[in-house]
Amino acid sequence: MAVSQPELRGGPLDIDGGAFAENFSGHPFPVRHSLAEHSLLTLDALAELADRLPLRSIERHRADLDLMTPGGAPDVEGPPSQTVREIDTANTWMVLWYIEQDPAYKALLDECLDEVERYVGDRHGGMQYRRGYIFISAPNATTPVHFDPEQNLLLQIRGRKEMNVGRFADPADQEAELDRYFDGGHRNLDRMPELERQFVMDPGDGVYVYPFAPHWVRNGPTASISLSITFRTEESLRDERIRHVNARLRRLHLSPRPPGASRWRDELKAQVFDTARRLRGHRGDTEHGNGGTSS
Repeated sequence: MAVSQPELRGGPLDIDGGAFAENFSGHPFPVRHSLAEHSLLTLDALAELADRLPLRSIERHRADLDLMTPGGAPDVEGPPSQTVREIDTANTWMVLWYIEQDPAYKALLDECLDEVERYVGDRHGGMQYRRGYIFISAPNATTPVHFDPEQNLLLQIRGRKEMNVGRFADPADQEAELDRYFDGGHRNLDRMPELERQFVMDPGDGVYVYPFAPHWVRNGPTASISLSITFRTEESLRDERIRHVNARLRRLHLSPRPPGASRWRDELKAQVFDTARRLRGHRGDTEHGNGGTSS
């Protein structure tokens, strides 16, 4: 049985240590935060950030998407700062990816994740690859059902957001979606999971979402800003490496076993991935492969 950790106060997050220990990497749970009035998270500050970031770090789509949108949606064009400033009236949602590229936002991300890391400790090999994203969405926007590879704490800054986390009743359906994704497919899902838990989030609310948990989002009647603070663990990265190798094996018309089915096969696949990466001179972070939607 997991042992609850003592409550750690004083930072921007308010996390229940018992809930963290019980649910980490397996189930969503609520958190609280004190960032709703932060000067870096106002529309004006985010408009300036949007124009500082490289265009490859900006993602924009129409807000009136269907809940099921396999394969993604067309991009919206125009100056990023204009999209931010007009979000109250525009039919758009947007993501600012990798905000840690900006020194001020990296400091904010680290302040938050330093606090989370005290709860993570050495669980699952410890925290790695810190990343931050900001979601800015028009009133009544829909984010289609999808999944993301990271450990994610989604923090609501402005507006109301309905965050729905699902789970496939048949684990084979989850494996099929993961195989499709690692074979080069989009993160938007081809099938609808059952609802596991719904979170209605106002400013100051947050939710932890575990890696590859299916989820979908509906905004309330006003524009929304959310900050997503994410990381990987050594265990989650290892799982991704194994799945990347499995994808290559499927292209050879083989039928590899999923992670966890065979320990020695998992070890061999992880070693193959790491060796190939070193030979190519690539780093181990698999990042946001296959494009797509997020919270």
